[in-house]
Amino acid sequence: MFRFLVIFWLQLAGYSGLQWAERFQDNSGPMEVCSGQNIRLFWNFTLAQDEHVKDMVWTCQPDGNATELLASYVDDTFVPMSEFSGRLSHLQDGGIELSCATILESGNYSVTVNTVDNNGDETLYRQTAWVKVVDTPKTQNGRIEVRQEREAVRDDTSDRQWHVHLSCGHFSDLGHPPVEAEWKTPNGETLSSSYFHKGNFHLLLSNPVKGGNYTCSLPSLSPATRCLPPGSVLRDDVTVYVDEVAARFSIMEAHQVAMETRLDEERAAFAVFRDNTSLEKSQMQGEMEDLKIRLDTATLRVSFHAKLTSPFTGSGTLTPFTVITNEGDAFSGTTGIFTAPRNGTYFFVASAGTYSSDKYVYMSLQKDGVSVSRALTRQYSSYRTMGSVQATLYLMVGQSVWLFSDLSNSYYYYPSTSFTGFLIRADD
Repeated sequence: MFRFLVIFWLQLAGYSGLQWAERFQDNSGPMEVCSGQNIRLFWNFTLAQDEHVKDMVWTCQPDGNATELLASYVDDTFVPMSEFSGRLSHLQDGGIELSCATILESGNYSVTVNTVDNNGDETLYRQTAWVKVVDTPKTQNGRIEVRQEREAVRDDTSDRQWHVHLSCGHFSDLGHPPVEAEWKTPNGETLSSSYFHKGNFHLLLSNPVKGGNYTCSLPSLSPATRCLPPGSVLRDDVTVYVDEVAARFSIMEAHQVAMETRLDEERAAFAVFRDNTSLEKSQMQGEMEDLKIRLDTATLRVSFHAKLTSPFTGSGTLTPFTVITNEGDAFSGTTGIFTAPRNGTYFFVASAGTYSSDKYVYMSLQKDGVSVSRALTRQYSSYRTMGSVQATLYLMVGQSVWLFSDLSNSYYYYPSTSFTGFLIRADD
């Protein structure tokens, strides 16, 4: 009797039922399948010697939806549900293959295997797999376009400053899961987009603007990017060049336009105020004069651009200039001198080149005879060189700015020598 019990215990200890292959585990991460490809679930198993399959059932619980019956296996016959007929096939053991998957078929797939042994005892075994169907991003013209927008924008959500902004698009579909473009700055720093609007990812450049090449691309590790066909242009990096000086000018222009708009609003508000109050005439006139002074000061335009009329040699004030633009009539082409008509902050820039071997350009930007910026360059043999000066200056009414040549052995080639300046902000 004791011998019989030992043998029975040993048989129980060595008994094992259905064993799953190691290819899928319940706690594994999602299996990614590109849209249009087949979902293959290799649920292979090994049965015990006295065990056979009675029936099997396959189900799927799509993301956020109820569980759906996919197929069943009864009497050695695989029977898919009618909506999956022609697309769902049986692989080895508990495996199935669903062709031409769509993103709506992402979800938790499972198989339940019901086995029976020689004693008629039934056992249920279950295996699951989390499947994520990935769809690729799409653009309106089949490629990604990046550009610098013409006008600067104001960021009212954080620093309330004006920014040059870049856009990358035009996306008609961001894919599933959706991609998000990433940017690389001229110094190699990787940045996320500031926001997405109407099919475009936008990047607001930090102030002061850094000039150079900015690159927009789709993250290579994104599932939607990995599903793009090899050689797809959507995998390519696209680059736009940002001119630092032009970018900063656009910010100043946007600031000025906004200021004029704000003043127009003040003017309109004042008109409403004037029409709906019974202030004394003298008080009304005083406020109108004050507003007029503020408007005149704020909207004053002072700017000039001039090119050297003929070659200039030697030292002294560079003259004469051919005046191209002269808002405010503050620059004299004859004397080469700019005289401030208002107290305020001004910006000046000048460039010059020599076109004669072993000659110099040693140029200084002078404010009332004091140098505030210098440039030195020399031409060797046939190599042509250029130099530039620039400065932001606060000027009182009547103060002057001009270009001065500091060397007698100087030669200024007139087609490449120019002088520009403009009022940034006038005092109230």
